[in-house]
Amino acid sequence: MKRYANAGKILPKELLKKVQKYHTGVLWIPCPSRFYQERRQLVIALHEQGVNTKEIAQLAGVTTRRVNQILAAHRKEIENRHVEAASGR
Repeated sequence: MKRYANAGKILPKELLKKVQKYHTGVLWIPCPSRFYQERRQLVIALHEQGVNTKEIAQLAGVTTRRVNQILAAHRKEIENRHVEAASGR
């Protein structure tokens, strides 16, 4: 996955001029939130299938640190659900 691109080479001229009205220089454009949700689900699914962290990182296009962050957040969500269920919430 290519992380950086020259906006002058990929955007239509009209859109580039509109963007330049607001900002010039390095601009980060986030992916649609659906992308992150799908990647998170992929990481969790691969982990549940027994794939190791390094392979998950390569398959999902993230760092091993990010894989561990996603899995830690997932474990915390599960723990919170168990606590809520036990407390009757």
